[in-house]
Amino acid sequence: MNTKKIVSLAVCIAMIFSLFSISAVNAGAAYTKTQTLIDRINSTKEVCVTLTAGNTALGSSTDTIAIKGNAIAYDYNTGFLKTRVVVRDNTAYAYLPILPLFYVQVNSLGLNSVDVWKLVERASGVTFAVLNYVRSYNETLYGVNYYVEEYNDRAQVTSKFCYVGDELKLLNVNDARTNSVQNTYFESISFSVPDSMVAVPSGFDLTPFLKGIFAAMLAGAIL
Repeated sequence: MNTKKIVSLAVCIAMIFSLFSISAVNAGAAYTKTQTLIDRINSTKEVCVTLTAGNTALGSSTDTIAIKGNAIAYDYNTGFLKTRVVVRDNTAYAYLPILPLFYVQVNSLGLNSVDVWKLVERASGVTFAVLNYVRSYNETLYGVNYYVEEYNDRAQVTSKFCYVGDELKLLNVNDARTNSVQNTYFESISFSVPDSMVAVPSGFDLTPFLKGIFAAMLAGAIL
């Protein structure tokens, strides 16, 4: 198991949360829903985000990423079967929540000095320096009416944070240079993570038999 992949997983998760870290302190700018969201994330140090990953033969799939304290959990749900990877205390664990008595693990990841929230703050600082609040308005995208908070990078990339009520549902990023659009769909954002989600599994350690499968799960989490 390549420990650099575990580090990459932590960084990727931090960067996902950094998408929320947008400054709304332009001259005359109102205090935005996005600013309220990041303030709450920073104050609670506990958050769980579920993203729509796409459709599979078994149904709609989702990715769920949670941080509680310095522990990270990643769930991939195919619509039929859920797999989970937990990273904490310098060790990674993988198991099926429906069969929690069986798990595999990788020890000594070289992450004992990594502070997940420091990664979030560092990524937030980069985003804070780049993105600029433009305006807020209502817009219908893909058949859904959203309240939109628009930001840009002071160049060619426009980011639209799209809300239904107070819930962020879509991040729409348009790059005029490449004429490309990237959409991230949010199913839910919670500020409460159950202890069981980031707990160390107990039961039978099947690492000697299933280590290859575990490596594949981690690779899927990062990709």
